[in-house]
Amino acid sequence: MAVVLSISSQVVRGHVGNSAVVPALRAFGHEVWPVPTVILSNHPGHGGTAGFTVDAGDLRAMIGQLADHGWLGACDAVLTGYFRDVRQCAVAAEMIHRLRSARPNLLYCCDPVLGDDPGGLYVGEEIAEAVRDFLIPLCDVAVPNRFELEWLTGCSVNDQNQAAEAARKLGPADVVVTSVSSPDDRLATVWATREDAWVATVDPLDSVPHGIGDLTTALVLARVLADDRPAPALGTVTAQGRHVLMASRGRNELDLVSGLAGVEAVTPVETVRLEP
Repeated sequence: MAVVLSISSQVVRGHVGNSAVVPALRAFGHEVWPVPTVILSNHPGHGGTAGFTVDAGDLRAMIGQLADHGWLGACDAVLTGYFRDVRQCAVAAEMIHRLRSARPNLLYCCDPVLGDDPGGLYVGEEIAEAVRDFLIPLCDVAVPNRFELEWLTGCSVNDQNQAAEAARKLGPADVVVTSVSSPDDRLATVWATREDAWVATVDPLDSVPHGIGDLTTALVLARVLADDRPAPALGTVTAQGRHVLMASRGRNELDLVSGLAGVEAVTPVETVRLEP
């Protein structure tokens, strides 16, 4: 069991941000401490929403209390996702630096929640720049979608090989790129390390609920914590995400109750090594 500090959004209804990360990681036996950057009634994609942004000072104070009680040092990993305020990014970066000074082997997984196709950025550009300039350089694992990887690197990401090349330019030891086009009109996920890259493809589905990116990040982190990467891990993560999506068909939110039941027993999707 690992202890994971997860800094991201939280919703009352649905499974996005920490509301997806927490149940997913706990399903694999990990302890998760969720720290919200924003608390909303529901995902804004449904239309009207209510809630509030957690002030960066409150974010710092909550994390500070964990440190004051002597608990923060127990963290094995940090995961970050959605930020609403650029100052929240600074708090996260400060905390990671602080933890790494005491625990050099701390694992940091960054889900750069910046935007998606076809709409582009859905956070302020100053937040996207802060994630790029201050958080990505600190992380061991990054899980961007195709659009995010292209924005972060300035590289074209139109196919699997371009995704692998851009992932290496991004810098982290492990980069998992989702929503990549495949030559056979399938949807690809690419797991790239500094030495190698692997791809798994699946048929696209209609009406995918919000939160699959957050769930994928949690599934990736679970595999890295199990030291299972990259080829077998990619096949497992892809199959597990697909399993949850199939359990969620007909719903406008991920069904994690049914989807996570038995998820460890799914058959991995075939992975193929990308030639350099």
